[in-house]
Amino acid sequence: MAALKKLLYYYNTRKSIKYGTNVLILLYFFAIIHIFFIRYKGDNIDPSQKYVLVWKRYHLIDVNQKHELLPNLGCRVNKCIFTEDKDLLGGDYTRFDAIIFTESFLKLGDKLKLPERRSPSQIYIFSTLESSYYYPACDVRYDDFFNWTNTHRLDSDVQWPYFVVRNASRHIVAPRQDVHWQVYNAKIPIPVAIRNIFRGRKKAAAWLVSHCNADNSRDDYMTRLQEHLYHFAIHIDVYGSCSNVRCTNDNCAEMLRKDYHFYMAFENSFSEDYVTEKVLHGYDNYVVPIVYGGANYTRFLPPGSYLNARKLHPYNLAYKMHEAIKDPEKYNDFFRWTNYYTLNSPETLPGLHPLCDLCEALHSERARRPRLLPQFRRWWNGRKGLQWCLPFQYWNETSVLRVDRRHLIDMY
Repeated sequence: MAALKKLLYYYNTRKSIKYGTNVLILLYFFAIIHIFFIRYKGDNIDPSQKYVLVWKRYHLIDVNQKHELLPNLGCRVNKCIFTEDKDLLGGDYTRFDAIIFTESFLKLGDKLKLPERRSPSQIYIFSTLESSYYYPACDVRYDDFFNWTNTHRLDSDVQWPYFVVRNASRHIVAPRQDVHWQVYNAKIPIPVAIRNIFRGRKKAAAWLVSHCNADNSRDDYMTRLQEHLYHFAIHIDVYGSCSNVRCTNDNCAEMLRKDYHFYMAFENSFSEDYVTEKVLHGYDNYVVPIVYGGANYTRFLPPGSYLNARKLHPYNLAYKMHEAIKDPEKYNDFFRWTNYYTLNSPETLPGLHPLCDLCEALHSERARRPRLLPQFRRWWNGRKGLQWCLPFQYWNETSVLRVDRRHLIDMY
């Protein structure tokens, strides 16, 4: 009887062990499947796609369309997935082909946290439309960090312009460093439909402004210009939050087109190649823009279509405005460009959306051998731009002390 009990005990024990072992094997199998799914979810998507992670918010990406393919924007190359979801590829952000960092990344200061891991084949892209004056790159860790630049600068790896100028054949001719403008034929008249827009205009100039007291002295220039315009019995009307005056019927475009001869397209900083959509307020409404900024405008705008305030004394600018308003033929000359060119925001044109160029570049040969930018800060800030990284205390001290600033350039 004792022997039978031992035999039954041995049999039940072996059966329990076998059952327990089977359960453990099954659990291990499910765990492997779970890990595989979490890590490699989405890998069944076409391998020719390029996966692009946005490190922080990016206004070109709709946060409600995560994981979706690049929208149908008419791009020549559209096999890219742009996302803010770091978990799209199993939580491993080193598996993305590229990571986009926007201007907000430069403002983190002491909170700056770089990615802890990085794949050698990954392309880190600095992408912004903002001015380097307001978003300087200060931390030394930005050097040898980015691979590509995607900005308004004409020497960016992938240029992102505020607008494009196209010729009659719809080819983009500007903005470019080596732009070639067509010589106007003075015998070709301005289209009647455009000349009819000018009729009935009574006011000199308008300025739509929300950034008050910019640091580039544009307000001082405007004050002096107003003083000289007074002698010609004309003036500039200021609209927006800086004057608390609203456009007629809250429709600024219609107001400009109907009432004004000139539009003050004054930038808020003198950054390299920084020409924003402000000029389109003029061109879109057939109002002559008066520009004020740090760019070489001959690379951006059709010749004879604008006045450059930085190249004119306020009195001379006032006199030119007065002359053009009094002489319709002189004013018409500002619009000879309309026979040759059109200006548009790239986001409104099929195939010219900023993401199109970025996606195409990621599929190009140069994406296979990304190189680091060793002097990114010097490129982005400019030769003397590091001074904008200094604290306000420094500037307060320089107002009462003589400070040698020559070493600032060497700090790069």
